[in-house]
Amino acid sequence: MFYEECPAPPGLQPFVTQLWFVRAQPQARYEKILPGPSAHLILNLSDPYRLITPAGVGTASTLPEAGATEVSTGFYAGLQRSYVISENPDQLFNVGARLTPYGLAAFTRRPPSEFQNRVVDAESIFPGFSELRSQLTTAEPEQAFTTLATFLEAQLRPGYTADPRTLNAVETLAKGDVEISVVAAGLGISASTLERIMMRDCGTTAKAYSDVCRFNRLVNQAAALPMGSIPGRELLHLADYYDQPHLIRSFRRFSGFTPTEYLQVVQNYGAEYATFVPLEEVAG
Repeated sequence: MFYEECPAPPGLQPFVTQLWFVRAQPQARYEKILPGPSAHLILNLSDPYRLITPAGVGTASTLPEAGATEVSTGFYAGLQRSYVISENPDQLFNVGARLTPYGLAAFTRRPPSEFQNRVVDAESIFPGFSELRSQLTTAEPEQAFTTLATFLEAQLRPGYTADPRTLNAVETLAKGDVEISVVAAGLGISASTLERIMMRDCGTTAKAYSDVCRFNRLVNQAAALPMGSIPGRELLHLADYYDQPHLIRSFRRFSGFTPTEYLQVVQNYGAEYATFVPLEEVAG
């Protein structure tokens, strides 16, 4: 695998945190992409992917029911409340940008809630994005980052600024498990006001975002556990969950795995696959 990333240029911050570039042969035919605290804008320079929504997952992609849809050139993946499964091409070649939860609002007036739990064609939000493909098919990382950054800077809404309360809440919730009422009190507002602000700017509530951040912290720590770890005991020690049944329910909801299943898979491939988990097959 060849992977490189760089911080977003100052003109795109705080809405975009990183630009990234990957060329790789996939570890498996499928990949389960687990929920995380960021959204992604992705330019696919390889063959098309298929995004698969297993029965029961709901709105993990643009499909309302179980099925699959092809993704060819550019796509935007909003904040997810459950996993997404992709069927990979033979070779991966992507250039992308990692957006903060409130980042999309800097580029479009459309409510961010429209794009949560969805993967959509990037052209619907970033007109002209797919045209970058012809410029970057043979590009190296430095050229790709410059081209993508220039494109995104031109897409910014003139004069738009993020609400500092949203920035503060997102940063706090990403770092650790903090009661929403405590975060709100620190900002001098009520919990209900904080929820409204987060929904307006991020398209999700503070509580929902906190839950995803907590899960994301857990799986990244879990993936680094040594071989032979006992899932229930070790993960409960790492996690901010109050008991093992709560941990297992949350783990299934966000990943479709039990903790034991997750550790078996990720320890086979390595900690770098903590949130992009290789799958040899898709049940059902």
